[in-house]
Amino acid sequence: MGCLGGFRAITKEELDKLRAVPRADRVPDYLDDIMVQEDSCDLDKAWDAIHRALDNGRLEFGQPFFPDAWVILGGEVLRGDRPDEEDYIVVCKDPDHVRRVYQFLLHMTEKDFRELYFAIDPEQYGFELSEEDFEYTWYYLSDSIPFWKNAAEKGLWVLFDVDQ
Repeated sequence: MGCLGGFRAITKEELDKLRAVPRADRVPDYLDDIMVQEDSCDLDKAWDAIHRALDNGRLEFGQPFFPDAWVILGGEVLRGDRPDEEDYIVVCKDPDHVRRVYQFLLHMTEKDFRELYFAIDPEQYGFELSEEDFEYTWYYLSDSIPFWKNAAEKGLWVLFDVDQ
């Protein structure tokens, strides 16, 4: 099953080790088996709608609309934005961005997110917007807040990764 995404909280030392690995090897086996993670948070397939809702319907890297667009695809792209890297995405957020994202998410209400979600262009999203999909997406976004809190309090770096 493809397109499963999630967050991993790591130390600067682990990030430095990852940066030393060739881009082609920054894949699930490395992240799952070799990297020491301080915490993690599963997003399942909800990451796509979360990002689109928070980034005006777009599915692009590094948009300047901080911190909303930084929750998923904002940050340093470690894999996924070059030819032959379409199979896997890894994006890193530094501790300052992690704190800002956490503060942003603390103030996100279900009502606010509902407006953003239902503003997504279904044609670009590739799925019909529905109450069921909204609930699924909101569940994963709101469930990530304790993860962001922990990473922010500990000054950790956060990776978002997804297999395509």
